[in-house]
Amino acid sequence: MYDVLAIMLQYISGSVMYSYLIAKYKGIDLKKIRDGNPGSSNVWRALNWRWGLLALVLDYFKGIFPLFLFVITGGVSNRYIIAFAALSGILGHAFSPMLRFRGGKAIATTFGAWTVLTKREVPILLGAIFTIYGFIKKGKKSIEEDAFRVLLGYALLIPYILYKLHNGDIYLLILYLGSFLIIGYKHWNEWKRLF
Repeated sequence: MYDVLAIMLQYISGSVMYSYLIAKYKGIDLKKIRDGNPGSSNVWRALNWRWGLLALVLDYFKGIFPLFLFVITGGVSNRYIIAFAALSGILGHAFSPMLRFRGGKAIATTFGAWTVLTKREVPILLGAIFTIYGFIKKGKKSIEEDAFRVLLGYALLIPYILYKLHNGDIYLLILYLGSFLIIGYKHWNEWKRLF
């Protein structure tokens, strides 16, 4: 019973569009900002770094909660269920009923989901990749460059995933492939323009 509840509540948590709500509160329509994505990066651009950071933190933590509470209390211990629940939070953000199933690109929420299953490992790896890429490609980045950074991050995670699979952590493959498919779908147009 807790397994199904964890998956459902994580989807509901993921579907709360904090960035959209913050922008709406400030009188901003995120559909008119840059690529129209209702995510924290557009809040950052439309308002300022403080509001953008708040949106980013909220989007990140909805990838963690309430699933983390189920995990630490022992309500859900099966790693495969945890992986599916983590994916449901990402799905909730990417296809939010709050926005007629047209949600955001789910990057921050994905970081949160990875935090539940790998503690700090994957978020630190992806964060380092994104930061290094940002230093190499200075200045304003296009939407396509942002999409490439995501693709690069997932490609560079492959050795980590293979190492974990070798150690028997097969459940991580579910989160890797599932989140890649969701994020790939949300970035598909940008990736097509890149190649």
